[in-house]
Amino acid sequence: MTIDAALVARMFDLGEVCSSPLLLPGHSPAGTWKLHTTTGRWVVKTLRPSEGWEFEAMQQAGDLERAVLSAGVLTPRPVEACGISGGYWLAMSEEPKYVRVSEWLEGTQPEIPASEDLAAWLGRSVAAMAAVSLPVTVDEGRGYPLYPLAVWHEWLDKAYAMEIVTAKQRAQLLAAVADGTQLVEAGLATDSSFLLCHRDINHRNILLTARGPALIDFDHSGPEVPWWELVHFALLLACRSLGDDEPDPRLVKTAVSAFVENGGEVGTDDEIAFAGLIRGMMEWPACRLMTLLGSAETASPTWADTVAQVHEAAELLPVMVRSVGRWTALLR
Repeated sequence: MTIDAALVARMFDLGEVCSSPLLLPGHSPAGTWKLHTTTGRWVVKTLRPSEGWEFEAMQQAGDLERAVLSAGVLTPRPVEACGISGGYWLAMSEEPKYVRVSEWLEGTQPEIPASEDLAAWLGRSVAAMAAVSLPVTVDEGRGYPLYPLAVWHEWLDKAYAMEIVTAKQRAQLLAAVADGTQLVEAGLATDSSFLLCHRDINHRNILLTARGPALIDFDHSGPEVPWWELVHFALLLACRSLGDDEPDPRLVKTAVSAFVENGGEVGTDDEIAFAGLIRGMMEWPACRLMTLLGSAETASPTWADTVAQVHEAAELLPVMVRSVGRWTALLR
């Protein structure tokens, strides 16, 4: 698939196209391109919404980006769409249905474990976004995916029958999901206030630029408790692979301190603080299982990679769920 670069340039008033668009690897299935025009360099993303909730999610992501820009958090500046749009997405009369454009920022992804400076940036940024974000309920936009145990049983029974997982991996995932679901449900039962949050501040969505760290890719924005958001991504930035490695206490404490110093609202320092982390870590194998069970391309490299990710989750998710009691000490 490709894009009509000249059409996109006209739609967003980008000037004349200077070269063929460059498809960027590892992005959305609908495609992401780098585009060079007479007015600059741009990132062009495309989308084919297929679910009813997706349009609301697109609008919410745009709302959060506007708030983040107003808060002074560095992010690639989106080009405002003129026409029928959701957020910064502009409707097209042809495939891929929706397109958006933002400035190209030159930068590199940080290494992890992160530096103390980046941990402090995380704390400041999550606090700044929380200060300008909008209250939401857990069922708005993308919602707060927490799949029933009966659904997990169905998925993993099918995955076992298709030899995607072994009996041991099936049992490990089911046990971890049962405990993880209990933890997240306990968090949802509290009176924690949900705001519209980024929900994907891992190192792949951070660019180290000449202007400082930049936060990119708001596509997974949705309801979250800012304190849970901070804890979630502080731990992910504090080690190479959570579950394989222990998070660096110094980095977690730096992120927490910066969050507090910049007005972030601190929640509990018990296991509930990890509800966002565990929910996100359960969504990881859930999405991959849904992909595998709905695909017929069992011989493709993508299939093999996705199976490997489910196997990795079967090893790491149980470790994470068992570790949250110990990790509470990092928050104190």
